[in-house]
Amino acid sequence: MDQLKEGYNFLEYHDLFFDEIPHPRAVKLADYEFFWNYLDELAPFGTEEAYLAFCELCDWLIDNPDTPIIECFIWILESWDIQIDDFDDRIIEDENIQKIICDLDFYDELMMLDFSIISTGFGQLILEGKIDSDVKNIIQLSILRQMNSRVLDEFLGNNEQWKYERYLYLQKLLEILEKA
Repeated sequence: MDQLKEGYNFLEYHDLFFDEIPHPRAVKLADYEFFWNYLDELAPFGTEEAYLAFCELCDWLIDNPDTPIIECFIWILESWDIQIDDFDDRIIEDENIQKIICDLDFYDELMMLDFSIISTGFGQLILEGKIDSDVKNIIQLSILRQMNSRVLDEFLGNNEQWKYERYLYLQKLLEILEKA
């Protein structure tokens, strides 16, 4: 799985990422091909929702240049009628994940939100070369929820190879998040 090898330099192959020049620190920290692959639906920017979240972040940063990024995350969560204080360790508990799978619209209520949070967090890294410490826990919770076997099963069905690959991608994202 070449896309998981360290040492990929995005700027050797591309000038822009979704019309934006990536911060050099982002290129250094996220030195995996999968991270930058917007055609891979298992990667952090490979879904339409992730792309839209990145574009929204670009616009949000232009409109709010002096506002802490946590405010953007509050805005995202409130779009799902979630208060930031309610986005805590409970979201990764099996019974809460199962409730979303059984009672709610799994894709809209869980996947789209996590795609948006992950893309926004790593979007900040791409645009600013950092991820603010006060949003790292939010991003980590979304990644951990995506790593849950119930979520992987619901998202990717019986395709064990895709589930394994997605899980490895998410592990690498946790590593990048820790360094960012």
